[in-house]
Amino acid sequence: MLIPSWNEIFDSVQSNNAIENQKKLFFKKLIEHTGRNCIVYFSCWQQKPGTQSPFSIEDDDRNGFMNALYGLDKTKGLDLILHTPGGDSAATQSIVDYLFSYFNGDVRVIVPHTAMSAGTMIACSAKEIIMGKHSNLGPIDPQISGMPAHEFVNLLNQAISDISANKNVVYWQMTLSKYPPTLFGLCNNAIAVSKKNVKKWLERTMLKDTDSADVDKTVEYLANYNFHLQHNTRLSIDELKKNTSLKITALEEDQELQESVLSLYHCYQIYAAGSNCAKIIENHKSIKFIKNHAPN
Repeated sequence: MLIPSWNEIFDSVQSNNAIENQKKLFFKKLIEHTGRNCIVYFSCWQQKPGTQSPFSIEDDDRNGFMNALYGLDKTKGLDLILHTPGGDSAATQSIVDYLFSYFNGDVRVIVPHTAMSAGTMIACSAKEIIMGKHSNLGPIDPQISGMPAHEFVNLLNQAISDISANKNVVYWQMTLSKYPPTLFGLCNNAIAVSKKNVKKWLERTMLKDTDSADVDKTVEYLANYNFHLQHNTRLSIDELKKNTSLKITALEEDQELQESVLSLYHCYQIYAAGSNCAKIIENHKSIKFIKNHAPN
């Protein structure tokens, strides 16, 4: 056995190198257990609150996935460990279709903590969702300029109702004049696209052998802003199993999988807290795509 040099020992105990070594160890354990490819998509928004950075799902993420998928054995499928606040609907659609095509639909999404909004949409595109008792998905209602699209639609519907009854006409004329006339159509379209995509993905993979009524029930529950009331409502595994037909497996059912997934998640938490990283997309071979945030 060769004795490591001073420099090798020094490098191995540096904070970033130590985290990298731990990630490699946990990735190795995970892959040996599952026999599948693995990619981690980790957004650092929870470690850097109040900053404006590329935390959300965006079109450039496709480059990160292209980088991570290069050289992987397609026949082994993919486990996508997903931690994200959500993001752009069109970018999400592109990523979902890319992963589906690459692995012929053999994708599992593992949620170690939180996958909200467009992250939930990605989870719905998989053949299976794996999440812990502490994990959360979220509603899929879209946002327009940072505001729920449903709020604008509700505003318009209330205005139509009042004006039809000859109530508050002047008030509504003043209020509606503040918004471009195309806004409300844009909101309705965004809501329709969100529901249409999730329904298509569920019918294509996870719920392809399920009654259409169960698919519709699942989509309506996830998209029902007037029921959830907040876009950032956290939906637990118990709530999702009760109200949807999603194929969700509890992470706790496989102790070895749970240990590897949560250990990896904790590594990324530590890395995010001690670095300038805003988002990282990394595969089990340590091929990574990192976007940094600009400190305020």
